[in-house]
Amino acid sequence: MKKAIIVFITLVLGSNSFAQTSSKKDLEKKVDALLAGYSYHNRFIGSVLISKNNAIVYQKSFGYADLEKHQKNTKTSVFSIASLTKSLTAVGIMKLVEEGKLTLETPISTYFPDFIPEYSKTITIQHLLNNSSGMEANIGRKDDNGNGIMPEETAITFKEVLEKFKDSKMKFKPGKGYEYNNFGYLLLANIIEKVSGQPYAQFMQATVFKPAGMTNTAVASFKPLGQKAQSYLGLGFDTLKKFNSPFHPSWLKGAADMNSNTVDLFKFMQALDNGILLESESVDKLYTSTQSMGVNKMASGLGWVIDDKDGDKWIYNTGLLPGYASVMGSLSEKNIKIIILSNATTVNPVKEEFQGEVTFVPEITDKIISIIQGKAVENLPKPTKIKNKSLVDYINTYQLDDEHSLSLKKEGGSYYLETNGKEPWSVFTYTFSKSVEENNAFKEPALFFANAMSTQNFKGILNYANEQMKGFLGTDEGLEQLKGMWMNFLQHAGNFKSYNIYKMEGDEVKNVHIRFHFETVDVGIVLSINADHKIQGMFMDDAVKTSHVSKVILIPTGENTFFINGHQNGGMQDLKITVSEAGLILTDGILDYKADILMP
Repeated sequence: MKKAIIVFITLVLGSNSFAQTSSKKDLEKKVDALLAGYSYHNRFIGSVLISKNNAIVYQKSFGYADLEKHQKNTKTSVFSIASLTKSLTAVGIMKLVEEGKLTLETPISTYFPDFIPEYSKTITIQHLLNNSSGMEANIGRKDDNGNGIMPEETAITFKEVLEKFKDSKMKFKPGKGYEYNNFGYLLLANIIEKVSGQPYAQFMQATVFKPAGMTNTAVASFKPLGQKAQSYLGLGFDTLKKFNSPFHPSWLKGAADMNSNTVDLFKFMQALDNGILLESESVDKLYTSTQSMGVNKMASGLGWVIDDKDGDKWIYNTGLLPGYASVMGSLSEKNIKIIILSNATTVNPVKEEFQGEVTFVPEITDKIISIIQGKAVENLPKPTKIKNKSLVDYINTYQLDDEHSLSLKKEGGSYYLETNGKEPWSVFTYTFSKSVEENNAFKEPALFFANAMSTQNFKGILNYANEQMKGFLGTDEGLEQLKGMWMNFLQHAGNFKSYNIYKMEGDEVKNVHIRFHFETVDVGIVLSINADHKIQGMFMDDAVKTSHVSKVILIPTGENTFFINGHQNGGMQDLKITVSEAGLILTDGILDYKADILMP
């Protein structure tokens, strides 16, 4: 009988082991396929680590740590982890709380009595940790009113930073709102120094790095044990360029000045789970002492963000600096950890504007989570050779609608798609160029407003406004504001050309999206129109993108399918083209636009 039980247990354990191995192989295969596409299109270089039940189930590196020296990224490559630093700083603060040396309710006036004294008594340690301080003062971010300063290459003392912000005001009462604030973590790093009597770097080494076994992690320097991953710009393009103008770490101490690798960050997360760094009650406070971020159910914890991914709790933090991007997170209920570190961004996000993604790390993270949840994800396609010579039969002109057509051409060994029409347009913005076909009572006030805005003649506009909007549109102040907006558009976007309504959504209340076409940039305004067909509100449409690219290269991905790389065309969305004897299909995200062959 005992022998039978032993055999049964062996079979069960063997079966479970096989299932786990199979699952691990399946995950590795799918994540490999995902990252292969991003790597091929130069949209990711860096290191990735995924663990399940405290065991590493995926660990690979992509691209180069140093292009000039031809040194590839490895699992020991050390990156600037940018704002992941905040998660570690928060642990340092909680350690001092455990030791009774401060509390989360301690006001910052305790340590900086002369800094904005009229407000500092109401700003607590917790407010700094969960970005709810309400301070105008910030580093690395400027708001619309110019509040905040940008870090520089030269060093700055803490005293000099306080002097720069001595006249700062508050945006909201502490604890009554959320706004991401790097300066708050610089204050926390200096509070650690005041309370512990040690330099911040020394304290973090003794309190966090050493206990967790993080041998490749340091503050404001790269330890020689690991391969330093140089920072690059040009992510997603044909070539990468080394970024040689980093910020001096003194500007971002405690907020974004640490360097580490995926292995050490995994050790850090394990040490938190296992009670090595903090007691369980303190760890819980990291995730429960939150401030609503005002977006869905997202909440800012103490150095972490708490979110929901289709029913799974996702506790994470992200980081972004010129040339570096990172994420460190946990699907806590599944005991799965994901760490991604990258040493390339598209542009310098502090100084340069780019219409597309600065980094693809968040997008990759979301897709990895989807794979873990058993969902299918779409991988970036690799080019294939066209074997079917009859593809030349598809070289033709295709009609999308009365005003837009496309010509498929072959020049040399490459295929191209070119736009045709009375007005210049781009294949990337067809979604915005195509006017809605429906004519209804909601469209009338939107058309009147669009005409009034473009002609700057607002006579009769009150007939299309509800009582609240009459208080704006019926005043000189309100009309002057609209006229000022229009003048600003003209100054920055060139001459006005035309407008169209490209989307209407909603039932009793509709949001009507108007696109104003200018010489260099397009502008979107959304009108909220109520059931009485009156304008009840208006706001800028951030979803509108601008592209003047009229001819794009097609990358063959099958016998009759093509991929269009939007990232390399001004940061636009990727598109797909499918051709057949029946016509052409332009796929923009989940939308398919069918085009018929234009007969001569």
